[in-house]
Amino acid sequence: MSGHVITKVDVGSETFQKTYRKLPEDAKKEAKMALGELILLDVTKAPAKLHLHHLTDKQVKSAVDPKKKVNVYTIHLTKNDKFKASFTFEDGTAYMRVAGEHDWVDDHP
Repeated sequence: MSGHVITKVDVGSETFQKTYRKLPEDAKKEAKMALGELILLDVTKAPAKLHLHHLTDKQVKSAVDPKKKVNVYTIHLTKNDKFKASFTFEDGTAYMRVAGEHDWVDDHP
């Protein structure tokens, strides 16, 4: 597989779990489908409906090595684009960071 393919989605971070739980129930239902679409996805060829991209002006601590800074990506969780999530992509794994309203996630990836 290419070095750009997501082979695992890690939703275990405490921060992601906490922010995900705050989503409205209908948003959680759509979010589960969006997160499922990440499996075996080439991040360089994501479908437009996910609006997957990295935030060009931000880097965050690596989930694998907190001493390193890495790119942070976002995807839209809902079709109305109100909710999105952020993640780092490291060693084939999408490490989910936060979920919430669109602008909040952009400001606090």
